[in-house]
Amino acid sequence: MKNAIMNPFITGGYAGPEYFCNRTDEITRLSDAVVSRRNVTLISLRRMGKTGLLKHLKHLTEGRGKPCAVVYTDLLPTMNCSEMLNVVSTSLFRVRQKEKNFMEKMFGMLGSLRPRLTVDTLTGEPAIELKVETTADISMGLDSIMRLISEIRQDIVFIFDEFQQIAKYPEKNTEAILRTVIQSYPLILFIFSGSSKHMLENMFMSAGSPFYQSSEMMYLGRISEKDYGEFIKGHFTQAGRDIENDALIRIFRWTRLHTWYVQYVCSIIYEQGYENIDVAEVNRVLHRIMTDFEPQYINYRNLLPGHQFRLLMAIAAEDGVDQPTAGGFISRYGLTSPSSVSASLKSLMEKEMVVHDQERWQVYDVFFSRWLQYHYSE
Repeated sequence: MKNAIMNPFITGGYAGPEYFCNRTDEITRLSDAVVSRRNVTLISLRRMGKTGLLKHLKHLTEGRGKPCAVVYTDLLPTMNCSEMLNVVSTSLFRVRQKEKNFMEKMFGMLGSLRPRLTVDTLTGEPAIELKVETTADISMGLDSIMRLISEIRQDIVFIFDEFQQIAKYPEKNTEAILRTVIQSYPLILFIFSGSSKHMLENMFMSAGSPFYQSSEMMYLGRISEKDYGEFIKGHFTQAGRDIENDALIRIFRWTRLHTWYVQYVCSIIYEQGYENIDVAEVNRVLHRIMTDFEPQYINYRNLLPGHQFRLLMAIAAEDGVDQPTAGGFISRYGLTSPSSVSASLKSLMEKEMVVHDQERWQVYDVFFSRWLQYHYSE
């Protein structure tokens, strides 16, 4: 019989500290930066738990005795500066909307951009829409928002998640505008985070970049097997159930200890309701997951050029490869030439279908990688 307790293995959003697996060292480092007012750039693979970590930091920071407001903004959905200004102003409004006369003050400061209060069609939450037409509008809008933030009578932490997105905007001077505005408000702490290592390193470590050496670099790795094992076992034990150590090892190896995939597998196992989970039960769930996602992966196969799909198959079969242009690898999997492999690898990297992780090229989507192994490995 299935247990009625809430499934503790969250795969989207942040549900509170009891559902957050231990990242003590990372939280300590970020908290120290907040106290010392040091800007931080946080980099990790996609779905490694970066956003959950930032929202956990927000929960802890706002819960301390000293008043502190954390403004969290996700830039991933934005395609240009106008959309960026909309999500930034919306994030601020949602944090301060209950404050007396805040909307009037905000709309007054942004008056020239004709602000309009709307409703997010997905969440039902209030949203701000601005009319941005020129570069001057962008600079003025950012400055007005930062000035409004600086006037809040408490410490402020401003989080830009998926910050690398600004490099993709059609407005080529976005970085310079944003950096100029940010420099004018040194009392506001900024955390820039994202999942594109090379783009963020170019922004913050290249001498010609406006953000060069403007923040401390921090890389988010995998949660240790020990910590994750204790977290998982603890939640099963709390529900009066048990998961064997060998079953945990099987999960960790199959998911590469990549946070979202661990969470997803454990979530499916948990919802099955079995009291004792062994390796056989884990394997049944892993097979179910590959079957559930199969239509999506078949679609990849149909959409990708043949040479790119063959390269994905080869990388998955090897469970990662350090030298994809090596002659042995090319001949082993019937690939054409080093130049063709290089071109395919570049294209797959741009599509975020492969990633260079732990000194090896891997298929980025772990489930897709396992599906390829299952169906195409000899």
